[in-house]
Amino acid sequence: MAKRGEINVKDIIHPGFILGMELKSRNLTQKNFAAQIATQQSHLSEIIKGKRNITDQLAKKLEDALSIPAEHWIRMQAEYGYKIKAANLKNTEERDANALLSEYNVIYDMKAIFKAAGIALKSASEKLKFCLEVLLFGTPAVQRRQLQGCYHRSEKTGLDPRMIATWSVIAKYEASRKPNPTSRFDKNRLDALAEELRDIFNDNHNTMNRVERTLSDYGIKFCIVPKVKHASVDGYSFFTDGVPAIVITQRFNRIDNVAFAVMHEVGHIKLHASEDGKGKINLPYYDAETIPTEEIEANDFAAHALIPQNKWVSLPDMPLNPRSIQRLCTKWAKENGINKWIVLGRVSHETGMYMFKSDSSREVN
Repeated sequence: MAKRGEINVKDIIHPGFILGMELKSRNLTQKNFAAQIATQQSHLSEIIKGKRNITDQLAKKLEDALSIPAEHWIRMQAEYGYKIKAANLKNTEERDANALLSEYNVIYDMKAIFKAAGIALKSASEKLKFCLEVLLFGTPAVQRRQLQGCYHRSEKTGLDPRMIATWSVIAKYEASRKPNPTSRFDKNRLDALAEELRDIFNDNHNTMNRVERTLSDYGIKFCIVPKVKHASVDGYSFFTDGVPAIVITQRFNRIDNVAFAVMHEVGHIKLHASEDGKGKINLPYYDAETIPTEEIEANDFAAHALIPQNKWVSLPDMPLNPRSIQRLCTKWAKENGINKWIVLGRVSHETGMYMFKSDSSREVN
């Protein structure tokens, strides 16, 4: 049985099969017909079984005996030969494509990538063409060296490097499909961008549409790509054809998580990313002691961009009681014009206390 994308050569009809059907329809036995056309019965039998070809000489005999033009038999034999050759070439291409896709699959979960791209049912050759022409894959060795970009992700779970790489490929693909931003990117304007984004997150109304429009106004692409299994990624930033892009998963539909993820990537673009596409790569880290310096810097940028440090230092001392902290932080946030969940989210991150009672205002609106 042929694999998907391959052609089963047994499904290609040999003209000998047509000859056999013709003899049956005329109630002619192979033995008698072989004698009639002066051919050995074994030879005729092999032709009918598709093991021998119909030659020009035999085609003339068939014309004389059956009144079916010799050109008809010759044409059928030529078409059969062409189809067999094409099928063998196609099957060789499919096997070669499958072999290369298997090598890519060691680096990425290709099934997840093809599903996200909507080509899961295509042939191996078509999938490989997509990898080479759309995703711009190089050799497997090259792909291993190109896991570049700036991530914001969990520090403890969902750290499968292969699945993180898989998601990054999907993210880059989706970003490439986005139209170019309305304005030219200027790295010197990123502080102003951060201020506009801060206002959007504090307001939390029509948030994601406003974020996308605002980033576009500053020359940055933006899109949301759901996380894949075993890759707890919150955000990713990179350059695509000279244009910076930010992709987030919105795996937590909470304003504090989304705001921090977006601002974290703005920090990466400001501090670490480069237009040559060779941004910093952050390999999986498993505890606070191994967090890359770039991640710490982007975290600090996001925290201070969302809540200016001169305001944060005015946060009053609080008792170690979640209910009291939530009440006092809510009051302080309102007095300072900051979304209360952005304040509580930072408190959670810095203290490790996550027992605050959520309400609908924490959802991204």
